[in-house]
Amino acid sequence: MSSSDVRSILNLPKAGQSSGSGSRRSAAAVRKPDGISRELYALIGDNAPSLAEAQASIAAVKYRDRPKLKSKKVKWEWTPFTPSANRNSPHPPRLGHWVRVTDDDPHARVDYFGSFNLHGPSVMEYSQFEYDQHLVDPNWSSHETAYLFDLLRTFDLRFVVAADRYEYLGPKGDQPAKKRSIEEIKDRYYTICRRLVRTRTASDIQVQQQQIVQYSFDKAREIKRKQYASELFHLTQAEIAEEEALYMEIKRLEQNEKRYRADRDELMRTIIGLDSGLVNLDGANSEGVLGLDRKKKRRPEDETPGAGPSSPAPPAKKQKDSAQFDLVHCIYRVPPQPIAPNSSHLASKHPVHQPAHLRSSKMPTPKPNTAIRVTELLSEMGLSIHRLVMPTRSNLEALDGVLHAAAALVDMKRQVDRVEQEIRTFKAQREGFVPPVEPSRKRSESVLSTDTSGTNRRSRAP
Repeated sequence: MSSSDVRSILNLPKAGQSSGSGSRRSAAAVRKPDGISRELYALIGDNAPSLAEAQASIAAVKYRDRPKLKSKKVKWEWTPFTPSANRNSPHPPRLGHWVRVTDDDPHARVDYFGSFNLHGPSVMEYSQFEYDQHLVDPNWSSHETAYLFDLLRTFDLRFVVAADRYEYLGPKGDQPAKKRSIEEIKDRYYTICRRLVRTRTASDIQVQQQQIVQYSFDKAREIKRKQYASELFHLTQAEIAEEEALYMEIKRLEQNEKRYRADRDELMRTIIGLDSGLVNLDGANSEGVLGLDRKKKRRPEDETPGAGPSSPAPPAKKQKDSAQFDLVHCIYRVPPQPIAPNSSHLASKHPVHQPAHLRSSKMPTPKPNTAIRVTELLSEMGLSIHRLVMPTRSNLEALDGVLHAAAALVDMKRQVDRVEQEIRTFKAQREGFVPPVEPSRKRSESVLSTDTSGTNRRSRAP
C-alpha cells in the first residue's frame, strides 16, 4: 500500500499541499445559508444541509420580514347576477355576490360558477303508450305521476326535498294540496323504473337484471326500519342501560360456552383420546384401561381370551319387559356391531362409544361418480337429498332405497346407451360405412400405442 492510499483513507491532504491553505479554501467554498444561526451551523459539521432545509430556512427569513403596506389595494364590489341555468325561466332569480374588480373587465368572472351547475342523476322517461300498458296504478293518476317525475327531475332525485315540496293540487289546480310520504314517492318511482326496464328490449340480459336489482325497493320493510330506528332513538336512559346489560350478559354467556366447550374437548382428548363422548367402563374394574392391559400381560399365552367363565345370561323376563317398554314408548335400539374374532378382548368388554346424534346428520348420499345424475333424477321427481321434512328412521330407509334405485337406474341407462351405440356402429359397418375416427380418439390412440418402429427414439438397454 502506497502513502497516497494511506492519505486517502485517513482523509489527509497530499504531500505537496498544506493543511492551512486547504482549510481556507474549503471555508471559502462552503457558505453558511441564511436563516441558520452560526452555532447551529457549527453543530452540523461537514454535512451540508439538504435542499429542503435550505429552502425552509430561506422561507423563514422571508416570513420574518415586515409586510409591504405600500402595495396596490384590491377592490371588491357587490355585483348582482342571474344564474346561467335560470336565465330562460319565466321568473329568473336575481342574486348577488362579491366580485374582485380588475383593470381588464370588472364583470368577467360573473358566470364563473355556472360551469359547476351540473345536473344530477337522470330520471327515466316513459311514453303514454307505456303508461297505458304497464304503469297504471289505481292509487296514482297519470297527471299525478307526471307531476311526481317533474318534481324529481327538478330536484335531481332528492326524495327528501321532493317529499317536502310535494303539493299536488289536481289536474286543474283547484283541489286541496295532497301530500305524499317519502316511502310512497320512492315506491312509485322505483316500481315504474323496474317495469320499464323489464318491458323494454335489452341488448344484455345480465345488465338488465342488474338494473332491476338496483331499482328494487320494499315499502313495508322501509317503514318498519324507520319505526325501529325511531324507537331506538327515543329510548330512555334506563332502557339503554337495560339493553347494554343484556348485551354484555349474552356476550359473557357466549364466551363461557366457548371456554367450557374447549375445556371439555381438551379433557376428553387427555383422558380417553376421544373428541366427544365417554367410554362405557366397567364399574367392577377400578384400575381402568391401564389395569386391563397389565392383566393381559400377566395372562398365560396358552389361555385364550374367551376361556374364562362366561357371565350368566340375564333372565328372559327382563328382556321381555324391556321389549314391551320399548314398544310402548316407541324406542328403537340399534343392535351392537359384531365383534371380529381376531380383535382384542377389550373390544367386547369396552365397546367404542357412539355419541347421540341426529338422524338428519346421517342422511345417505349418492356415489360420487353418479351423484350429479342421481341429483338431477331426484329433482325431476320433486325430491331433495339435502333436506327432509321429517327425517325419521323409516323415512331415511325409504330415502336410502330411493337413492339405490336411482343409482341402479342411472347405471342401467348408461349401459343401455353404450349397447345402443355399439349396435349402431355394427349396423354402419355391415352396410359398408365406417364412421371417421375423431381427432381426440386418434390422439389418444397415438398416445396409448406402444409401437416405436416409426420413431427415432432409442430404447434403453435392459
